[in-house]
Amino acid sequence: LLYKPIDRVTRSTLVLHDLLKHTPADHPDYPLLQDALRISQNFLSSINEDIDPRRTAVTTPKGEVSL
Repeated sequence: LLYKPIDRVTRSTLVLHDLLKHTPADHPDYPLLQDALRISQNFLSSINEDIDPRRTAVTTPKGEVSL
């Protein structure tokens, strides 16, 4: 349930990427789509950077028992 908002941004980023591929470079919306894609990718990157240290702290290497 907590990942639902992040999942929505991830799906929106994929849609923006596909939309940008099919938009001509001379279209007036092209720079706006590029900006929106860059902003959403930066947001997802910052989320991943925040989550990765926590994820490695929680996981236990194989063979070790967490007490």
